[in-house]
Amino acid sequence: MSKIKEVRVHLVLIERKKEILPKTSHGSTTHNEYVIIEIETADGVIGVGEVTCAVGWNGEEGVGSADLLKRKISPAITGIEVGNWLDISTAIEQWTRHRPFLRAGVEMACLDAEGKLSNKNVSTLLGGARRTHFDTKLVLPSREPEVVHGMAKIALERGGKAFKVKVGLDIAADRARLEKVRDVIGDAPLLVDANEGWRPTEEAQIVRLIEDFNIQAVEQPYPRRMVHESARLQASTESLLMADESVWTTNDVIRIAESQSFKVVSLYPGKQGGIRACLEAATIATNLGLGVSLGSNLETGIGSAAMAHFLALAPALSKEVPADLLGPLYFVEDLAVDTSWIKWTGADLPTGNGLGVEINHDALDRHKISITV
Repeated sequence: MSKIKEVRVHLVLIERKKEILPKTSHGSTTHNEYVIIEIETADGVIGVGEVTCAVGWNGEEGVGSADLLKRKISPAITGIEVGNWLDISTAIEQWTRHRPFLRAGVEMACLDAEGKLSNKNVSTLLGGARRTHFDTKLVLPSREPEVVHGMAKIALERGGKAFKVKVGLDIAADRARLEKVRDVIGDAPLLVDANEGWRPTEEAQIVRLIEDFNIQAVEQPYPRRMVHESARLQASTESLLMADESVWTTNDVIRIAESQSFKVVSLYPGKQGGIRACLEAATIATNLGLGVSLGSNLETGIGSAAMAHFLALAPALSKEVPADLLGPLYFVEDLAVDTSWIKWTGADLPTGNGLGVEINHDALDRHKISITV
């Protein structure tokens, strides 16, 4: 195996498609921020990774991540064998302890390089794919009912099979929004994501809303600290409650199972700190009787490729909660050369060595932000 020769860091800002702009209880945005990592080995092989930055949600901002990568992480891992994740993870632990997306980005780049060096894809490196096609759902924002109605029509016309609506700002507005979406999608699977926006005082209204619109799953209805309240809501409905903001570590998975606060956990490599850590959490969740689904911070094609490999490797996936493998569909332009394996109708495991994607350097240059760190 080849040693790490150089780490290159790029801070980028990518515009979202205006026709389906996001809005949740955490806020809205027109652009998404990422740090793209290129790790070059002594053999000239380059592995790519992504830090999905969303300071208001995961606390990881782009400038800080880029600074840590350039000043601390790059010197610490240069000279280490790119496939020696134990030594690499130990070397970066003090700077990524509270930055799982940063840790995941470094792991992605290392796995991508290792796969290219060995002529294997990441799923093969980590034990072999259990599946190569993934059911997905499309996400609609917490915007005005008529606006979301139009967005739902676009998503349905492009082949969407399951739909998740962002809620949590106001119960009455949530109900109006869901009425418009049901009017478009008919009996198609409908899920909601409150992003911690609802409150236990609204429990009766929430249960009625779930029943009236035949909601298949409810993602993170209450703030993450409200464990007992979530357990009470789960006991009040047949709909599946899914943890997202409540589950970051394996200890969180165990706590959720013990408290019976959720029946499904939303896991993804960025939030869990890498594909390996995500698989560990998924294995524990499955063994404890919890369903596992893939969540998202709307990754580019690079981060999405890592997510696809997690889906391919996970011991079991929830049949009721399709994956959020959709990021590239929502951007004006992606950073990967080819994202055709992600469609409105579902997604497949990208083929090729490593992660199975390559950086579009022209696009990278167009979206790069110049910084001095």
